[in-house]
Amino acid sequence: MRNSRFRLTRPLIVGAAVAGLLAGSLVAYPATAAPETPDFTATPLAPDGPAEEGAKSPSGQLAQSDPGLLARSDAAAVPVLVKVDVDPVASYAGGVDGLAATSPEVTGKALADNRAAVDAYSAYVAQRIAEAQAEASALIPSARMLTTYPVVYGGYAMVIPANRAKDIAQLGSVAAVQSNELRQAASAAPRPTPSLTTAPSLSPSTPTPVSPDKSKPKKSPKPSASPSASASPSPSPSPSVSLPATTPAPDTDATTFIGADKVWPSLGGRDKAGEGVIVGVIDTGIWPEHPMLQDNGIATPAGGPWACEFGDGTQGASFACNDKLIGAYAFLDQYAALSEFLPGEYCSVEVCSARDADGHGTHTATTAAGSQVSTTPIFGVDRGPISGVAPGASVIAYRALAAGGGYTGDLLAAIGQAVLDGVDVINYSVSGSQNPYDSVELAFLDAVAAGITVNASAGNSGPGASTLDHASPWTTTVAASTSDRAFTSALVLTSTDGATYVKQGTTITDGVTNAPVVRTSDVAGYAGTEYCDEPFAPGSVAGKVVLCIRGGANSGGRVEKGYYASLGGAAGMILANPVPQDLQTDNHFLPTIQLEGPNDDLAAFLAAHPGVTATWARGTATVSPGDVMAAFSSRGPVGDFLKPDITAPGVQVIAGTTPTPVEIASGPPGELYMAIAGTSMSSPHAAGVSALVKAAHPSWTPGQIKSALMTSSLQSVVNVDGATAGVFDRGAGSIRADRAVAPVLTISETAEDFAASAADPLHRIDLNIPSVYLDPLPGAVSTKRTVTNVSGKTQQFSVKATSDAGLRITVVPSTFSLAPGRSRDLTVVLDALSAEDGWHEGQITITPRSGNAAVLPVAANVGEAEVTFTQTCDPTTIKRGATTTCTVTAANYLPVPVEAKIDVAANPLLQVRSVTAPAKKTLLGAKWSGTLAPAVPPTVESVVLAPGSTPAGGYLPLSGFGATPIAMGDESIVNFTVPAFLYGGESYTSIAIDSNGYIVVGGGGTGDNSIEPSIPNTAAPNNVLAPLWTDLDPSQAPAGGGVRVTTLTDGVTTWLVVEWDRVPLFGTSALNSFQVWIETGGSEDATFAYGALDLAPYPAEWIGVGAENRDGTSGATLAGLPAAGNEVQVTTAPPTAGGTVSFDYTLRGLLRGTWSTFAALQSDQLRAIPAEQTKITVQ
Repeated sequence: MRNSRFRLTRPLIVGAAVAGLLAGSLVAYPATAAPETPDFTATPLAPDGPAEEGAKSPSGQLAQSDPGLLARSDAAAVPVLVKVDVDPVASYAGGVDGLAATSPEVTGKALADNRAAVDAYSAYVAQRIAEAQAEASALIPSARMLTTYPVVYGGYAMVIPANRAKDIAQLGSVAAVQSNELRQAASAAPRPTPSLTTAPSLSPSTPTPVSPDKSKPKKSPKPSASPSASASPSPSPSPSVSLPATTPAPDTDATTFIGADKVWPSLGGRDKAGEGVIVGVIDTGIWPEHPMLQDNGIATPAGGPWACEFGDGTQGASFACNDKLIGAYAFLDQYAALSEFLPGEYCSVEVCSARDADGHGTHTATTAAGSQVSTTPIFGVDRGPISGVAPGASVIAYRALAAGGGYTGDLLAAIGQAVLDGVDVINYSVSGSQNPYDSVELAFLDAVAAGITVNASAGNSGPGASTLDHASPWTTTVAASTSDRAFTSALVLTSTDGATYVKQGTTITDGVTNAPVVRTSDVAGYAGTEYCDEPFAPGSVAGKVVLCIRGGANSGGRVEKGYYASLGGAAGMILANPVPQDLQTDNHFLPTIQLEGPNDDLAAFLAAHPGVTATWARGTATVSPGDVMAAFSSRGPVGDFLKPDITAPGVQVIAGTTPTPVEIASGPPGELYMAIAGTSMSSPHAAGVSALVKAAHPSWTPGQIKSALMTSSLQSVVNVDGATAGVFDRGAGSIRADRAVAPVLTISETAEDFAASAADPLHRIDLNIPSVYLDPLPGAVSTKRTVTNVSGKTQQFSVKATSDAGLRITVVPSTFSLAPGRSRDLTVVLDALSAEDGWHEGQITITPRSGNAAVLPVAANVGEAEVTFTQTCDPTTIKRGATTTCTVTAANYLPVPVEAKIDVAANPLLQVRSVTAPAKKTLLGAKWSGTLAPAVPPTVESVVLAPGSTPAGGYLPLSGFGATPIAMGDESIVNFTVPAFLYGGESYTSIAIDSNGYIVVGGGGTGDNSIEPSIPNTAAPNNVLAPLWTDLDPSQAPAGGGVRVTTLTDGVTTWLVVEWDRVPLFGTSALNSFQVWIETGGSEDATFAYGALDLAPYPAEWIGVGAENRDGTSGATLAGLPAAGNEVQVTTAPPTAGGTVSFDYTLRGLLRGTWSTFAALQSDQLRAIPAEQTKITVQ
C-alpha cells in the first residue's frame, strides 16, 4: 500500500482568514506533529503488544508480534497465528513482478470478476504460506499446522510449544507471531455460563402453571421451557393499589424507531428493501427454519454458489438454503482441535453444522436482515409484528463461535470466506481488543479493501471510560442505546399488616399473584448468597418468589439466578439491581421482574413488614424514552481515533433465537424469539442500515457508507442519569436509516490510506474520516477533511462549529458551493489556547441548502505536550509608548533529545524592541531553534502501608469476575496492552507481568525477568511495581490459581488490576495471593493489596516490596514484609525537565487598544503545536 496515496499535510501559515484564530500572526502551524468491592464491572484483558518487525509487504508491516508470546519460557502447547510477509488476496495492490493487483479497491473489480489475476496471485500466496509452514515445521517438528489464510490476513495458524514462539518470529518468512485467543459473543449476558446439559436438572417440585411446548425436543436432561402460558390469564394487583402510569406502545419495533420503515417504500417495499445485498453474520450460527429466515419472494443475489453446511442430519437436521438464507458455514476447526464441544452443540468430534445452539447468531442475523413476521410469541404471548432492518437482504451465516467462544483463527477463516462469498456487509457482534492492528482488525481492513462494510459491537464493559473494543478506524464500532419501547410491569408487595410497596420494573415473562416473598437468608440451608449464585434445594422455595440481587462475585448471570431458583420450585424471582444499571428482558426460567437500582427501600420494606407477598402482571409493551445510552455499553476514548462511531438500539431488542440453546444464559428451550440486550444487538441494527444504504447506492464504498451512518445521526442522546451523552458515549449520534440513505455529503477514506497511517502516527489525524480527534492538544492543530457532494445537484453549504468552554473550532471556508459529484477540502483548526486541561468535545455541522445537515464529532484532550511551553508578559497593561517584557520558556520532559524551534509573532502595533539570547530578533517577534536535552526521570517518593487505600478496601479475588488465569510458566514474562495510566507522571499503555511478583511498567522482555529483588538498581528490570518480588512459580498454582489481569470499573473510574492468586514460592507449597491496582486515565494511583500469604520458607532478604522509576535511579521499598490484609500505597514525583530554553523580548505599545502576541513551538516529535497567546492592553 503506497504511502504516496496517503495525504501528508504540510505545515501551513494560519492567518487572519481563519476566523481570527491567530489574529494575523505569522506563526506556522503544521497539520499535526507527533512521533512515533463493591459493584465493579470487569473486562478481562488478553496479551497484546507492539513490536517492530522487518517485514517488507505492506500488510506485514502492519502486523505486530505479541511480546507476551515471544517472552514465554514454558513449553506448554499454545495456539498462535503467524503473519507471513505477504499481502493477502483481498488487499494486494500490486508490486510483485508479473502479478497484477487483486484488491477490488485498486482494480475496481470484485474478486469474482477478476478471476485470472486472482487465481494467479492466490497461487503465489498459497506457495508463500506453504513455504513458511515448511520452514516452521523444519524448525519445530512437533508443530501442528491448523488453518491457512490466503484471502485475508495472509498467514497460518498452528500449535507450538510456547517457548518456541520467539524462534518462529525470527524466520525470514514471518512478519509477526500473534496470539490465537478465545473471543466471546458481545451480548449483555455474562458468558460463559453453565450449560443446560451440565447444570442440575429442574426438580420435580418445579411449579407448573406451565404449558409444555409440544415442539420441544425431548433431549434429557434439559429443563422445562416456559415460565408462562397463553392459557393462563395475567395476574393483576388489587384495584386499590395505585400503579405507575404507563402508555401502551404501538405494534412497532426498533426498525420503526430508527426510521427503517420510511426507507422501505423507496427500495421496493418492505419485503424487497435491501434486495440483492448480502449481509454476512459472523456469530454462533443460525436456526435455518426460523420464520424470519423464510424466503418472501426476493431475488437471488448475484454471485455464488454458496455452501449450506447443515450436514447430513447427524449434527442436527439438514436444510436447503433459499434466497433469504443463501449460505451457511461452520468455522470451528480450531475450536474442535483446542477445546471441547458441549452435548447438543450440533457437532461431532470433527464436524459441525452451521446450526445455532446458542441463539445469539440467529438473533443478530434476524435483527439485521430478518423477514417480517406478523407474530412473535414469547412464552405463549404474542409480542406483535417485527422485522429485520433490511428485510429484503440475503443472509450468509458463518458459525465461528461455540458455547465457550471462538478462536481468533476460526474467526479469521470466517472473514476470509465472507470476502470470497462477496458479501456487502459484515456484522461482527463479537468481543475484541483495543489494538487496531490485531489479527481480526487487519482482516477487517482486508475486507474493506474488498468493498465490504464492517460493523462491530463496542463491547459491554461500560460505563467506565476507555473500555471499548474494535478501535480500528475502518470498522463502524457501534454502542448501544434504547429504542422507544420497553416491556414493563409493576411489582406490588403487600404485607399482612396492610402496608404496600410499588415499583416499576421490566419483564417479558408472565406474572405472579400473591406469592410469598423470601430472601436467600430466609431459606434454611441455602449455600449461596443474596446473589442466588448456587442452586436451591428441591422444594426449598416452592411456590415462593425469591429476591435475588444482580451481580455477585460468583454469579454466572441474570438468567442463571432464576434457573437456580426454579430448581427449588420457586414461583417467581425479583431481580434487583444494586445500583443504577440497565433493565433487561431475558428469557427467564420462571416469571421474573427486574427492578432498577438502588433497591435499599425494597430491602427496608421486607425487613420492616411481615408476611409480604408479591404480585406483578405479565409484561406489556409500553412507551419508553428512546436514545438513552445503555450503562453496559463500552465507552471511549481508546487509541488514536474517536470511538465509538455511532449508537443504535441494543436494549430489549426482539428478534429470533434457537429453540435448542445449550447455555442457561440463553433461557429455556422451545422459544423462537427473545428480547435481549447488548452491543451485540446494536451492531446488527447498523449492519441492517448499511445494507439499506448499499441497496440505495450500490457503487458506494465502505467509507462512504460509514460516513452516511455517522454524519446523518441524531445527537439528542442522554445517559441513564439524564445527562447529555458525550461523544465517547454515543459517537457521532444515534443511527437513523431514513437519513442515512439520503446524505448530502460523504467523507470517506480508503483501505490503502488506512494501512499507510499505521506507520505514520504523525498524520493519523489527517485520515479522511467523519470525526476529528487528538490526544494531547497542547495548543493548536490544523487538519483537513475532504467532502464529496452526493446529493445529485449543486448545493450551497454553510459550516458551523460548536464546542464546550475553551476549545475553539474553526472551519475554512465557512460557506461554499459544490457541484454534484465534486469534492473539496475543508481546513479544520482546533484552538485550545483558552481551554482548561482535560477532554473537550465539539461538533462540526455542514448544512446544505436542501437536505439533512452532516455532523462530525470532535474530541481533543487539552494538556501539556511532552515539551512544555509557556509565555508570560509583565505588565499586560501599559501606556502608549511604554514597554512590556515577555518571557518564553520551553522544557523537555521526553526521555530523548528533542529538536525544536520557537517562533514569536506580535501584532505590528506592538513593536519589538529587544530580544535576549539565545533567541534572535525578527521583524515581528523572535525565533529560536536548537536541541533540548532529555528529561530527568521521575522519582519514587514512598512505598508505605496505607489501610483502605485500594478501591475495593482490600484484596478482591478476580475469579469472581470471570477472569481466568493467563498462561505463565516459571521465569516468564507476559506483555499486555492496557488502557492509558500514569506512573511517575508519565502516561503508559502497556505493562509486562513477571511470574516473580512484579510488573514492568511500559512492557518488557526476557531480559527483565529476575528472581532477585533489588530496588533501586539501574540494571534491568526497571520501572517496576513489585507487590511481592521473589522466586514464584505460577505453573504450580493449584486449580483455579495463577496470574490474572483485568480492568474493573465502578461506572466512574476504571482500574487495571493484576493478581497473583495462590501462586507458590518456587520449590514449596507456600501459596501467596496479592494484587496491584492501577487507576487508569488522568489521575495517578498505584496500590498493592494482599490476601493470604505464606512467606515462611524464604528468608526476608529474598523478598522485595517496592517500586522503581524508569531508569532505576530512584526507588523505595516497604519497611518489613507485608501481612495478609495489608494495603500498600506507592507515591511518585513526576520527571523534571531536561533541556530548557528561556528568553525575553520587549514590546512597545504604538497605538491604544488590546493587541496580541503569539508564541509557538514546533517539533517533529510532537503531535500538535504548543502555543500561547497573550493580550497586551495599550492605554
